[in-house]
Amino acid sequence: MKSFQTLYNLYGSLSQNKSTENLTLGKQMINDTHRYLLQKYFNNETSFSIQTVGAQDLTLTGALLVGATSATLSSAWTYYTTQIQVTFSNGDIRMCQVVNGGTTLTWNVGLSAGATADITVGGLQYYPLPPNYSKLKTLTITVGNLKWTPTEILTRAEWDKLNVFPYYSDIPNNFFMYPGGDHGAQVGIWPIPSTTGNIITFNYKFRVPDLSLDDYTTPGTITLAHGATTLVGTLTTFVATTNIQNESRWIQFAQPKGDNLWYQLVSVSSTTAATLYQPYQGITVTDAAASTYTIGQMPLLDEAYHDLLVYRPLMIYFSSINPDATKAKEFADLYNTGISLLDQYCGTKTVNVNLGRRAQGMNPNLFTQSLS
Repeated sequence: MKSFQTLYNLYGSLSQNKSTENLTLGKQMINDTHRYLLQKYFNNETSFSIQTVGAQDLTLTGALLVGATSATLSSAWTYYTTQIQVTFSNGDIRMCQVVNGGTTLTWNVGLSAGATADITVGGLQYYPLPPNYSKLKTLTITVGNLKWTPTEILTRAEWDKLNVFPYYSDIPNNFFMYPGGDHGAQVGIWPIPSTTGNIITFNYKFRVPDLSLDDYTTPGTITLAHGATTLVGTLTTFVATTNIQNESRWIQFAQPKGDNLWYQLVSVSSTTAATLYQPYQGITVTDAAASTYTIGQMPLLDEAYHDLLVYRPLMIYFSSINPDATKAKEFADLYNTGISLLDQYCGTKTVNVNLGRRAQGMNPNLFTQSLS
């Protein structure tokens, strides 16, 4: 594995230019290449779940006059910021904008008659996408013990035809993505969910943040038992994680103190405590000093192909910034060879370790005598 710092130092060495300006450019191109490759190789996958919100009766702080286009809820809206269908006591139906934690209800077309403070809110049809959403893989809705997988509607015209009139049901049939526009960063569900508490799960690619953290150690010592996931520091100054999913921090204990493998950190909860994803498999580490371990930020790309994040920037560097056709071709060849191997590696999720020649099939029609 190669940490972010190892990668940009390698870029500086291979470009034979370790100036601050060139290393800054290298970091940018490494991050660009990282995002570029992860568009195809789905290492940045995760899941996110929210609850459906069904129909409910609410009250306003007072009666409404003819032509009203806003009202105040008697208590704060505790659900998602979105548009909902509201039925007023006079029979008017309006699509109203609500904001999470707010009490204001707004709509465009004024009421045709006065209305009391009583309103009925239909089930929510539009739900927010995860904050770091990039591209959806699947969407499921769990109702009781059943997990439904609705079909995506691909065009706005088809979606609008489905929604000629409001139709409510707990069994979903379709969904429509709104990456922008009037329901920006939301997904619509059809039929409109009628019950509160069913689980919508997004399985999606998350946006890839910039790699930015240098390798570091801290004063003090670290203890980590064989088979444990809890890492304990004494007088250490660990940098607490601010975004567990996006930081991709790992720790390595060098031999002979540890097993020299990298282990991913779930989180760093304080200056003296951290947690690993997987149990530590090396010998028990006792009072490890700063010289025996490294904490680094790793790319999300498969570890055997981290060099690709340097080869592409070097190809660009020697093609434009410091033109050298020979070196540009060398790094282009290395990059393309790596991409070819990465295609093969990522093409399946299992590996056949039998590297010998496959047995040849036998054609029974070639036998000169009957097999009976």
